[in-house]
Amino acid sequence: MINNTMKLFLLTSVLFIFISCKESKETKENENETNQNINGSISVPDKNNVEGEINNLKIGCGFNYNLNKTELKIYYPREREIKVIENIISYSGLPLNFEIYSGDIQNAVATMIDNKRYIIYDPKLLSFTDEYSDSYWSSISILAHEIGHHLSGHTLNNNISNHDIELQADKFSGFVLYKMGATQEQATNAMNLLGSEVDSESHPNKRRRIQAILDGWNEASKQRYQGAIPPPPNDKPEDFYEFTTPMLITKEKLDFAKENYPDWYTNNNEYLFGVVTEVDLKEGFFNIRILKSTKEFQEGFRKIENEDWKVWIDTYHFGEDNEMCHACQFNFESLIVPGRRLKFSMVESCPDCGTSMNGVWFLTYAKAMDNSSF
Repeated sequence: MINNTMKLFLLTSVLFIFISCKESKETKENENETNQNINGSISVPDKNNVEGEINNLKIGCGFNYNLNKTELKIYYPREREIKVIENIISYSGLPLNFEIYSGDIQNAVATMIDNKRYIIYDPKLLSFTDEYSDSYWSSISILAHEIGHHLSGHTLNNNISNHDIELQADKFSGFVLYKMGATQEQATNAMNLLGSEVDSESHPNKRRRIQAILDGWNEASKQRYQGAIPPPPNDKPEDFYEFTTPMLITKEKLDFAKENYPDWYTNNNEYLFGVVTEVDLKEGFFNIRILKSTKEFQEGFRKIENEDWKVWIDTYHFGEDNEMCHACQFNFESLIVPGRRLKFSMVESCPDCGTSMNGVWFLTYAKAMDNSSF
């Protein structure tokens, strides 16, 4: 049986929870209302109106400093900037979910007003940057930076510019400019011209920002040769033979190599390790993502980690001019499948094939590896 003291405690607890939930809901609603209205209002222009207007603009991610105009006239964007932004977005793979206008702001800014995303840019700034850097990529990098703010979610809560989000937008700029075809110099021209030598409260110095751009550029560059890696097949490395050069290259070519190019058919520990990504044994090749190579291969050729290569097979069929047995042929066909982790070696061209095979690489060794080997 519950005494009066316990009844009073339970009643007080329920009342407290009810009031707390109500206040929490009201607080959240007030915060949402504040977030919607905190950054001013906008009347937008179109092709038939000369100008629009933004009032009480307080927050936005500016390219090089915080926007210092709370009220400004805005105009319909130039066709050039519309095309550039559409092009940048196409390389990101995301939808264009913001509106673009121009204005006399001596800046470029990404912001949100009434829960809508906007980019406001100054066409005179873009023209100046292109002219003095002698590169049309400069203005593209400025617009890419502002797009990076939106795509990274920096404007969702009306964030004020700070070093972290500016570096993230700079990295996106470098990443997408590589995808579009810019060199490292072209990707960093605008920052070299407009960036500050010292940190400000809102933006890092240009040395750090240029490095962020280069980080994005290099990250995109590494993906140039990369596709998706398939999952490993459901078997074991010990189920397969070790395939050597006499099994994969015809005896005629090996005899010619022994006489004329004695180092051609020897592996000399020049091994590579990778994952098979695509296979076409009818045409006689497979593609492989190279993940690691031995020091000997790097010294004999170069380091080619994280690149996709096409490797050709001179021969693997039983009964041809090689040492492949009947069981070995079927075993080899089961070995070279997508997802296979492979230790292998390859050589450029084939003996007595002339210069037509320069740049074509042939398999000279193959061995299945455990999935955790590399």
